[in-house]
Amino acid sequence: MTIGIDCRLFGTEHGGIGRYIRELISQLIVIDKENSYVFFVYDENQYKKIASFIQNENRAKIIYAPYRWYTLAEQLLLPRSIKKAHVDLMHFPHFTVPLRYHGPFVVTIHDLIIHRFPDERATTLPKWLYALKLWGYKKVMNHAIMNARAIITPSRATKKDILHFYTKCDEQKIEVIYEGVSDLKSQFLSTNFQSNHNYQLPIANYLLYVGSFYPHKNIENLIKAFTILREKYKLDINLVLAGKKDYFYQQLRKLIDNNEAMKQLNHTIHFVGYIDDDTLANLYQNAALFIFPSLCEGFGLPPLEAMQFGIPTVASNVSSIPEICGDAALYCNPQNVEDIALKIYTALTDAPIRNKLRENGFRRIQMFSWRNMGEKTLQVYENMLKGTPTTSKG
Repeated sequence: MTIGIDCRLFGTEHGGIGRYIRELISQLIVIDKENSYVFFVYDENQYKKIASFIQNENRAKIIYAPYRWYTLAEQLLLPRSIKKAHVDLMHFPHFTVPLRYHGPFVVTIHDLIIHRFPDERATTLPKWLYALKLWGYKKVMNHAIMNARAIITPSRATKKDILHFYTKCDEQKIEVIYEGVSDLKSQFLSTNFQSNHNYQLPIANYLLYVGSFYPHKNIENLIKAFTILREKYKLDINLVLAGKKDYFYQQLRKLIDNNEAMKQLNHTIHFVGYIDDDTLANLYQNAALFIFPSLCEGFGLPPLEAMQFGIPTVASNVSSIPEICGDAALYCNPQNVEDIALKIYTALTDAPIRNKLRENGFRRIQMFSWRNMGEKTLQVYENMLKGTPTTSKG
């Protein structure tokens, strides 16, 4: 059979979804020796990167689909490209399934964050246009969920959200497949890249956050908690925030500049922007503590990445985060800045707790494998083409 995969969000510059797509296709090329694949890419950069994966593999081909996500072009033109490719099954690794596409498809729903936080702060659009966008998002999401032959979610928490917001969705077609942890540790050691001097960062003794700056990531409360750590607990500590410098980053900068207490700590708060895997590994290696204060997550890769470097983690006690991190994180109430600060202080100063988190982290990451994710996803494809429903009990 021929399986099509929408790879227009391929690459770590597109966050967790981009890494998921990259790891998925790299695994499928290795483990699947029977089926053919068509990868739909947005631009030449993606074409070249995916071509390096498949090399001389004649069962895979790459097709340009230069239609930006969340656009009318995606809705109108992507179905035509898929039809011309004659795929037997299509996998959309994001909910953006065109309304005009009615062929058999599998969709990965990573989260329903916009359902839980339809926050106007999470957009640069005027209110009326954001309302229109929200309407369109829900319409496309409904189409994806109700018409998919199978739905893949990265956590039981996301599956629960789907069944809560879409009560008519058949639970039997939802398969919980955990994501994996990329081996950044080995990559770091192989590059011998061991200095933060290039980024003008402290060599060590810093708290680290990795991710976007969307409102649900709760970085505003993290910065407030950091202020408490410096002023109330008298900790000589820095905060490093790694993420794309976009509109939401600008909002955080304004928050700091307009708050006198935060402004005085400006020299201890470091925004490093989007970083590649080499730099990311370096930041993990030298961090004192990893912080993940999000209000909602579908999976949450960064805490697991930090654990492979033996970095203790403080994380929110909500959504999928306890499901994924298990006993390898010290949990806080993300809505309570005093509690965030207290848990960070505890994780920094209590040696037995730090050691326990480190040990538990090394064990925890063994549960998550990209190879396992690829094998289970392939099984979903094969079940769909055989007409066999998924049987996930997650």
